[in-house]
Amino acid sequence: MGFLDNTTITVDAILTKVGRKRLSQGTFNISRYALSDEEVDYNLYDVTHPNGTDSYGAVIENMNLMEAIPNRSGFMSYLTNSSLAGAQLILENRNITNIDGGAIISINPETVGAPAENYSFEIGKRTVVRFKESLALKVKTGKSAILRAQKFITPSPSNTTTVTVTGIESGLVGIVNISVNMTPGSTDDSDGPDDKGNSDDSYSGGVPPKGDELKII
Repeated sequence: MGFLDNTTITVDAILTKVGRKRLSQGTFNISRYALSDEEVDYNLYDVTHPNGTDSYGAVIENMNLMEAIPNRSGFMSYLTNSSLAGAQLILENRNITNIDGGAIISINPETVGAPAENYSFEIGKRTVVRFKESLALKVKTGKSAILRAQKFITPSPSNTTTVTVTGIESGLVGIVNISVNMTPGSTDDSDGPDDKGNSDDSYSGGVPPKGDELKII
């Protein structure tokens, strides 16, 4: 194990015997890599440093960097959870289109390759969709989310918003695009203020209006 000169930005790569062989054959292709911060001791971050906030991480920033070696069987990291390697956030449908105002939309994410978890659901435009039972919320946490498409007259023929789904434990992120059709007879503008109540807010709870659809993701 050696040390690198950390006065400049350096990327140090050492090939294994297999890597060198493939390089000589012209078949060497880097498809993935792993970063490690195992030489860093974050306990050295000193919030009591007499020179102030700019010097809290002075010791860490000036530590020697380890040199790469070809026979590693794994790596340690203070920042990367290796148990999440290969985990995926599954959303059956990331593009929901041709939805009518008042329709119900159910988003049911699943994390594959990692422990089950809760998710954060964040709505881009609450003038296009809202949480069915929590109209005032823009962000909600849970295993799934049930939304209601809002009714509006403009823009025509439809408007689109996003729902960002984030795994609470894994940090995996997925985005669902939802396009809702305009509703003839409505007076609302879905490009208006996000906190403006839409005409179909009264649909929360009770019996959904006739013509509701159920879209399961």
